[in-house]
Amino acid sequence: MKTLTLNESLDWCREGGIELDRSSPRVPPVGEANALRLALPAKASRLTWFSRVVEESIQPWERCLLLVTGWGVWASSENWHLYYRLRQSYGDKRLLEEAPGHLFLGFEANDLVSFLELGLVFGWDMHVVPAGGYGRVFISHDEWIQFVMTDQSKVTELKASLRDACGAPLTA
Repeated sequence: MKTLTLNESLDWCREGGIELDRSSPRVPPVGEANALRLALPAKASRLTWFSRVVEESIQPWERCLLLVTGWGVWASSENWHLYYRLRQSYGDKRLLEEAPGHLFLGFEANDLVSFLELGLVFGWDMHVVPAGGYGRVFISHDEWIQFVMTDQSKVTELKASLRDACGAPLTA
């Protein structure tokens, strides 16, 4: 994993054909018809599994940017010591506000899952932007997630997978 400043993250996106607004970095939808928005899992015991679902939903990817755009909303849920120790294991000692982008290579899928899980626990706003993947994901601190896929069949497949795993119909 390599960490990127906000400007580096936005440049990386632009080079990949994804435009982000520098004043408010929001990933524009690929196509609203191919979107799935739902509540995050209520049980903490499901967050590791759900983080894997997020990573798998954007496969295949060779590079993926996890851009943290909001933190501090639920300060009592944040474990900064844990986050910075994990980040330091990659040789980066900068603060999150200095380098909110986390660029993962394809073989680092498990690392992406770990950072996603931390962000979910901490209540962060996060964008998952793969290069050459089938979609993008936005996770909100308000406990919802939006998957935006390039193909409606991927949305249908994701819905079926989540319904089977949860054992109940999905509620958006």
